[in-house]
This record gives sequence, C-alpha cells and structure tokens, in this order.
Amino acid sequence: MLSRKKLVGVVITASALIFSSSPAFAATLNGSGATFAIPLLDACKVDFNKDTGHTINYTGGGSGKGRTDFSGNLVDFAGSDTPYTSGEPANLIYAPIYAAPIAVMYNLPSVKESIYLSPSTVAQIFSGYITNWDDKLIAADNERTVKTPVYKTVNKKVKDKTGKTVTKRVPALDKSGKPIISRYNEKTVNIDLPKLPITVWYRTDSSGTSGVFTDFLRGANAGANERLWPKASNNTFANATPNNISTFFNFQGGSGSAAVAVGVKGKEGAIGYGEVSFATDNKLGVANILNAAGEFVAPGAAGTSAFLGGGTINANGTVTVDYKKAIPGAYPLGTTSYGLAYSSGKNAETQKLVADWFTYVLDKCPGKYPEKGFSQITGPLYNKAKEQIAKIK
Repeated sequence: MLSRKKLVGVVITASALIFSSSPAFAATLNGSGATFAIPLLDACKVDFNKDTGHTINYTGGGSGKGRTDFSGNLVDFAGSDTPYTSGEPANLIYAPIYAAPIAVMYNLPSVKESIYLSPSTVAQIFSGYITNWDDKLIAADNERTVKTPVYKTVNKKVKDKTGKTVTKRVPALDKSGKPIISRYNEKTVNIDLPKLPITVWYRTDSSGTSGVFTDFLRGANAGANERLWPKASNNTFANATPNNISTFFNFQGGSGSAAVAVGVKGKEGAIGYGEVSFATDNKLGVANILNAAGEFVAPGAAGTSAFLGGGTINANGTVTVDYKKAIPGAYPLGTTSYGLAYSSGKNAETQKLVADWFTYVLDKCPGKYPEKGFSQITGPLYNKAKEQIAKIK
C-alpha cells in the first residue's frame, strides 16, 4: 500500500505528464482575407489544432475584406495577396508565409490536353477582344513548337490527417532554395479548339488574386503590347480592364475564388482565374502560360518558386516581381501571399499565438500538402519571413 507521501508524488507526476502534453491554455485566433489561401489553410488549421490545442477561425472574404477587417481591429490577423495601397495601419507586419500560382482555368470538355496561352492572348480574352475559342490568336498559341521545363523531384515523408507517415513527391531545391530543372521537353502541338463562345468569369470582390492577375496582364504586356492592357493593376478586376465589361454579355462575376471556379465549371466554354486547387477540385483544365524566357509553364509549386526567386525582396517583407525578366522554369503568374499582423500594441498571448501560427504555415503547411499546389517559401525570402514574424511582439 502506498504511503500518503508516495501517493502525492504519483499524483503530481501524473498531473505533470498531462499538462506537459497539453497547452497551458487553449485559445482561438480569428482571421479573414484572401480566399486564395483557403485550400491550404483549411487543411493546415486542423493540424495546428491537433498539435497545439489552439483553434484558427479563418473566414476568407477576399484580400480587401481581410485588410479592412484588420485595420478595423475586427480580427487577430489577416491574409492578403497584395499589400495595402492606402490606409496602411501603423505597426503593420507583412509576413510572406506561402506562395502559389494563379491558374487560368477553363471548361473545354472536347480538349483532352492542357492548352497553351501567351500573355497577349490572355489579356485579349479577359478584356473582351477575343470572344470565341476558335480565334486565330488562340490557334496560333496552340499550333506551334513549345518548350516546357521538367523539374527534379524528391520524396518527402509527411504525416497525413490520421497521423500516418506517408511519402509525397515535392520539387527538389538547390542550395539557394531554387527548384532544379532536370531537362526541357520540346514538342510540336496542334490542338484543335472548338467553335465555341467564351464566357469570362472574374472576381467581383476586392481581391488580391485580381490584383496579381491584372498586374501580370499589364506587366507581361508592357512595351510593344502595352495597348492590350494599358491600365494599372487593381484589386477590383472591373476597374483594371481596358474596356467597360459591364456592357459585355459574356462576362460573369463571382465573389471569391470558389465562386469563380464553380461558375467556370457550370458553363462549357468558360474561362476564369484562381488558385490551382480550385481548378483541380472542379476538374477544370489549366493553361500553360508563356514566360519571358520563351517557355510554356504549367501552374505549380516549382514554377512559382522559380518566378519569385527572381523577384526583389523589399524591406517591409513584400516582394516586387518583374514579368519581363527571363527566368528559366518560371511560372509568371506566381505570387507570394502575406500574413498581416501588428508589431506591438496588442495582447501579448494573442500576438505570440499569431507568430506561432504564421511560423507553422511557413514551415509545415505547403510541404505537407503539395497536392494543393502551394509553394514552400525558401532561400532569402524564407529568412525574411522569419525576420518579419520575429517582430510580432
């Protein structure tokens, strides 16, 4: 029989074991913003809860709503694919915590392989100049010799939702964190596109995805083709288009990437833009996009990493890209997405949890779910992200 002294020791030891495997408190963080991030964050916040006991509520709503909610102190953090253009709050921290490609998705059941599109053709489709799939400019992109990169991949062991260790293929990176191109494929394509009207689906909400997409359309067509997309980028798509699309019968709007993908799925001949996972989930085709190096690249983690690796990392943690820079293997519609937080002036426990959540997303999430199409931040940008997160006090 145990003595009272020994019994107390057993109870204390057992209690210590219980509390050492559980957080000192279970908290909830509230966030809003980019719907672009939802496929990744929906998967990752479940893992974060299992690992830490803390709950993440992320409602989406678009990058514009995220920035508005954050400035209004309605959320603990926000997600945005683009920085503030005005009204940036004091003590703001931009943390680049993941990256992903924006896919040009389409609904063409009769076309059995991925189509090829140049930036000039994409601009003319999304401004309403090209209205049919059998247009000669689309045909020219798909009746030619194309060069595409093939990236080296490696096996990576990660835990699935059940905690079981599984092996997934991920892009291999060099010492500087850039994807390794193992070879190039070159082939002549002759894709027969149908005689079918084009329905364009676009984001109606204030969206960082629209901001990045319209920035690409202007930047990639700068110079000789600038007349194709002369307006500056805008988070509201309709405010960036060269034409007044409200007068075009073939343009349809939806709020959020999910709504755009569903709209494209619901109409044969439709085209739209959004995170690649939304296209995959809706069984839509995605286009190979011509980069400044003369290569057609599919939306994926490796191509996005290559593109962003050629960008400029700014002092505040944001990234400026050059669409005219010839970067081998680059997917030119890749973007960094930012976690928004405050450097000071907020509850200390909440701030620590925001920093922990950003670190978790940065270090674990894209690599754990490579099938979602997001890129792990690597190299100098990873170091900058860690530096930014460390400022959240």
